[in-house]
Amino acid sequence: MPKEIPVLPEFEPGYIEVGGKVPKFQYRKSLKEELKEGSITKEESIDLFKCMLMIRNFEEMIYELRVNKGKYGNIRYLYIGATHLSIGQEAVPTGGISVIKKDDYITSTHRGHGDAIAKSYFGLKDMSEEELIAFIENNKEIANFLGYDWKNKNKNILYQYALDIELFKAIGELFGKEWGACRGRGGSMHIADFSVGHLGANAIVGGSMGIAVGSAMASRYMEDGRVTLCFIGDGAMNTGIAHEAINMACMAQFTNGLMSKKFGVPVIFMVMNNQYGESGQQRGEVTGIDFIAERGFAYSKNGMHAEVVNAINVLAVRDAVKRAVERIRKGEGPVLLEFWGYRFMGHSLSDTLEKPENGTYRTYNELQAWKKYDPLEIYAKELIDAGVLTPHEIENLKKEYRQRNENIAAKVIESPNPDPKDMTKYVFKEDSIDSFVPEKFRNVTVLKEPKFKDRDPEVEINYKEAIIEALYQEMRRDGRVLMWGEDIADYGGSFGETKGLLEIFGRDRIFNTAISEAAIVGAGVGAAMRGLRPVVEIMYIDFILIAMDQIANQAAKMRYMSGGQAEIPLTIITTIGGGKGYAGQHSQSIESILTHFPGLKVVAPSDAYDAKGLLIASIRDKNPVIYIEHQNLLQDPLLLSLSKRKVPKEDYIVPIGKADIKRRAKNYDKSVTVVSWSAMIYAVLKAAEELEKEGIELEVVDLRSLYPLDMDTIIDSVKRTRRFAVVTQAVEFMSLSSEIITQLYQKASSFLIRPPIRIGAPFCPPPASPVLEKAYLPNDKRIIEEIKKLF
Repeated sequence: MPKEIPVLPEFEPGYIEVGGKVPKFQYRKSLKEELKEGSITKEESIDLFKCMLMIRNFEEMIYELRVNKGKYGNIRYLYIGATHLSIGQEAVPTGGISVIKKDDYITSTHRGHGDAIAKSYFGLKDMSEEELIAFIENNKEIANFLGYDWKNKNKNILYQYALDIELFKAIGELFGKEWGACRGRGGSMHIADFSVGHLGANAIVGGSMGIAVGSAMASRYMEDGRVTLCFIGDGAMNTGIAHEAINMACMAQFTNGLMSKKFGVPVIFMVMNNQYGESGQQRGEVTGIDFIAERGFAYSKNGMHAEVVNAINVLAVRDAVKRAVERIRKGEGPVLLEFWGYRFMGHSLSDTLEKPENGTYRTYNELQAWKKYDPLEIYAKELIDAGVLTPHEIENLKKEYRQRNENIAAKVIESPNPDPKDMTKYVFKEDSIDSFVPEKFRNVTVLKEPKFKDRDPEVEINYKEAIIEALYQEMRRDGRVLMWGEDIADYGGSFGETKGLLEIFGRDRIFNTAISEAAIVGAGVGAAMRGLRPVVEIMYIDFILIAMDQIANQAAKMRYMSGGQAEIPLTIITTIGGGKGYAGQHSQSIESILTHFPGLKVVAPSDAYDAKGLLIASIRDKNPVIYIEHQNLLQDPLLLSLSKRKVPKEDYIVPIGKADIKRRAKNYDKSVTVVSWSAMIYAVLKAAEELEKEGIELEVVDLRSLYPLDMDTIIDSVKRTRRFAVVTQAVEFMSLSSEIITQLYQKASSFLIRPPIRIGAPFCPPPASPVLEKAYLPNDKRIIEEIKKLF
């Protein structure tokens, strides 16, 4: 929309004046000239055409299966997945990925089949004979199923076998097969293949942008010379994560000398502007600019070297990305490239424009105008004009790649389906605690040693001191542990929980970000996927809602959706609170929300011993862990004192998923099991002291780990006490307390002699008034009053 403003093909070279000059459509060479200059070989020029043919045939297969009700060539298969096709856009992934290395990375979008195929095509092409053999060996189930004998074969045959395997995996993922790229867990919009550097497609528009930045930040830190291409659409550039991620990639501290190395983040934002974000028209309707590339100057004084490129000319794409990669590898990133083109199909196959009367948000005439610029036909003419291929050879290649796709699709249909018994496989990385540190990350340089390094282990330390010590020890032990977030560097964190770490490790290891919760977490996901162990901070759990897409749709799901390929050793530190008059957006206890998403572990320590041991466990875990501190345990003098414990100087782990009994009942004749966590434990313990005077014993179970949930410890206690209560600062409705009581009823109801109770906050946001807040939060008096109702 709107049809009143047609967007027609126009590729006149020039510049966009916006704070500086943004070049557009500057490439004017022919293939013949490129060959003469030696900037491309004959084989490379043919590879571009073959890759585009693979993409086109893959997409046409989906179209035919859906339109023809399951018929495609000689096969029959009822395809029910997504139909976001990239027909007309083949030149962008092909040209772009053709000039990066096999070890470079990409992220992709819901319209990302072409990106996946191109990364496979050129990633495999870049492999040695030994690497191709290893690749086939790693996929030998498929190779054997296809009847391939790869022993004693030359490199070209090995490459063709490997390419067939990759095509099989891509089709298999669409068809939901066990040998799909992601074991059928991701489907059309989430294809990932780490074996060729594909970190995953994303069904959330813009969802992969933070991940791409994190991947590139990892390359910058590890100095591995690798580039990340972030494939996105014009629609993604209007999302919040786009602004946050691009701003993070452009932070001045990467290049102005604040950090030890002046090197820009090596990411290229590959914006495929196909004119429509579903139906919203980029130019003339949903933005106030003509070209996305104009925004480069909003983020960087150099305009991010932004450029507008002809998306239907694969040579123009190749040229632009090749130049961008050269900049990136010299530390001049990030780069913003806008590829100006069109999608010949609708947003999906529910959106067709086969007749003039089908027009809704675009006209039939507009579509026909663009179809005259088919990237395959334009490039085929280039190949013929340059004398690389004859018209007959072009036609033969078209038939060959169509048949190849049909043949592989037929084999995929015959391949195994996933076993429903394995439904939950890949949600978590099992045996996840990893204490091994690779050699190159062991020799960590520190700028100074902290005073607490020589503390007396017999003297108790408080909650905050234990957290700082855990962070120090893990950063000292493992160079892969980095920290970023708001105000955590010079300021030392809003609650002082990172104080002194900047002076110890410097800004390469701990640095501030803008107020960008989504990018903070998204970059953490990307860096973790690349092998770092980032620790990122979200100041208040209230703010975690801003980052929930990156937490719940990315961090939590990436391992499962990739069929177990991804490991995300990411620790997200945040705080819950209450009692300081901060009201409804700085005081909530909404940890229950986080426990609802499969793939996340959630911990909430209540004392210094657990704070250190659980933080170390969280950092070493291969799964994403939300580490929840309590603001009052970090600041309130009384709770800081109550949280003190003797804490070993050396590192140790408190197991995630194991509760702790903080107080055992002395006499079970008149007793209650009370479960709680975090700072609320101290209100429960105070209540226990008072109730003991009246002959009522409380056995106090500190969950410590909210997920995994240790029901065994709870049930064992209930078997002794026969009564149960759960106490939380959260509102009672739909809280974790409800889940605990439900499981207790399911697994141990016969032991209960009274219905269990839950003690929490009323169903309203935390109030600011001291009088209201005091009544809002459970305290020892209310706990005593409620517990007595069990007798």
